[in-house]
Amino acid sequence: MSWSCQYEVKGYCERLKRDCQPGIKGCVLDQKVEFINFEADKKEGQAMTGKVETLDLRPMPPFQRHEKIFQTWDTLKPGEALKIINDHDPKPLWYQFEVEYKDKYEWSYEQKGPKDWIVQIKRK
Repeated sequence: MSWSCQYEVKGYCERLKRDCQPGIKGCVLDQKVEFINFEADKKEGQAMTGKVETLDLRPMPPFQRHEKIFQTWDTLKPGEALKIINDHDPKPLWYQFEVEYKDKYEWSYEQKGPKDWIVQIKRK
């Protein structure tokens, strides 16, 4: 599928009075779709979600990891998140969150191995 724009003339957008750049804010393709500025939306979304604390657990001895995670978790406010970087899938941690914080967090993988796992855990 391809898109066309009635305002584009030889690489120039007559509507926005600038070089044509499909997808920028104000761009209209086929008079049916209007694109938004995704980069600005991403920055606004980050500002609204609050801070993200990052813990790199890889250099830490395994027996200290969960204690450090929950110490950090307890300092977070709703909308803030904890990002952990681990050398294995933290599935046991997910089980612990399910038991202790059911419906009070959002778990999302940013990277699933093979060497490192990165998980963001957001406080609701």
